[in-house]
Amino acid sequence: MLKLFISFFVLFILSANSAFAASDPTSVPNNKFGINILSPEAEIEDANALVNTNGDWGYVVITITKNERSIERWQNFLNQANKYHLIPIVRLATEFDSENGYWKRPSENDAKDWAEFLSKLYFPTKNRYIQVYNEVNRDSEWGGSVDPASYTSELDRTIDALKSKSNDFFILNAPLDLALQNSKSSMEASEFFKAMDTSTESGIFKRLDGWASHSYPNPNFSSSPRKLGKIGIRGYDWELSEISPYVQDKKLPVFITETGWQRIENGLSEDQISEYYKEAFGTIWNDERIAAVAPFVLGYPEPLFNQFSFKINSGEKSYYKYFDTIRDLPKVKGAPQRDDSFSNFRVFVPNYFVKSIGSYITINFKNTGNHLWSLGNLKIKIAESDMDDYHVFWYKDKFYPGDEVQAVVLIKSDTYGTNPLTIQILNEGNILGERKIYLRSETSLSLFIQKLRTLL
Repeated sequence: MLKLFISFFVLFILSANSAFAASDPTSVPNNKFGINILSPEAEIEDANALVNTNGDWGYVVITITKNERSIERWQNFLNQANKYHLIPIVRLATEFDSENGYWKRPSENDAKDWAEFLSKLYFPTKNRYIQVYNEVNRDSEWGGSVDPASYTSELDRTIDALKSKSNDFFILNAPLDLALQNSKSSMEASEFFKAMDTSTESGIFKRLDGWASHSYPNPNFSSSPRKLGKIGIRGYDWELSEISPYVQDKKLPVFITETGWQRIENGLSEDQISEYYKEAFGTIWNDERIAAVAPFVLGYPEPLFNQFSFKINSGEKSYYKYFDTIRDLPKVKGAPQRDDSFSNFRVFVPNYFVKSIGSYITINFKNTGNHLWSLGNLKIKIAESDMDDYHVFWYKDKFYPGDEVQAVVLIKSDTYGTNPLTIQILNEGNILGERKIYLRSETSLSLFIQKLRTLL
């Protein structure tokens, strides 16, 4: 009997963890088109046009540095992503040391600080995609020296910190620069992977929820999409093969969080790049293992990466031809997993109301899911009651995740005595929750008699 109980308990725990774990985005209809953006406030509408035309719920990759951790700013961005049906992939970054020319390594408390910050934000999907730093096999991305053991420890701590807040955090590794060889300033990717696997006892690769890759068309960001191997746009396939001994049978959906061709004078033209993107999305990135492909970058006006930019800095035309090419490609109408939930459901009722005369009920609750509620879809219904004559007054017409909702309900009834009624909250026809209350109805005469008795 004891063995049976223990077995049942273990199965319960495993099923509970599975139920609340980050989900595989490729298991549902998924629009894998994405784009890197640098200016969340200014570029989100154009990102939407690029990745969601002919589809829905594409991806955007955005970087947040540790000195930009503003709840107000980033919640506003996530609200706009929700509005435009964009799935954010958040790349964590530290601070750039301009004097030494590298990105600083995380400090001792950064993992906990990131978890504290990110857990306060409301994401537009159940999965909260987090990429833990960037190209760490390059010394300029990791405090001036390559150190796979140090990065692995930080990744391990960050996973612990984020998962302690919510299992909805979907953790991606830092993609590596696959074109690098061993040198004083870099480490070849397969050696970096091996060093990561042996540097902790946790089996770091098996702790990941997905695999982030920078599958660029090298050499010189200009090779044909048909190029095979490590340094082409199929680099992710080489990576999956390299890490297969470390992940064993675990399936890691692939997120190509950077890729793209650069315009080269007297070389690759925008017409050629357009054809390359069309071929890549049609015959290579249609791989069912790939969850997202986000080229770099929507707009980059500075010379450093302007040759990758989709946006034109001057002239009548806003974007290069390959923007239009990707925009017009057929896409999937994504259906990512999303919670529709609320909390803090409170109902404030008067001590009584007068028969046949209107009275007000105040209702408060909080949007704690992933859905943007709008009037017409969001409803308050009075059920299981004789009170069919009621009207709802809202204080706003839209409620983003995290918003407090307040509504006033004007009700009337011709019934005398105690009236039971059930208040239901619905969104898009689905009942989110309900509360049963009792209202006391009085007549004008009964109230007059009660008042008279208090005077005698």
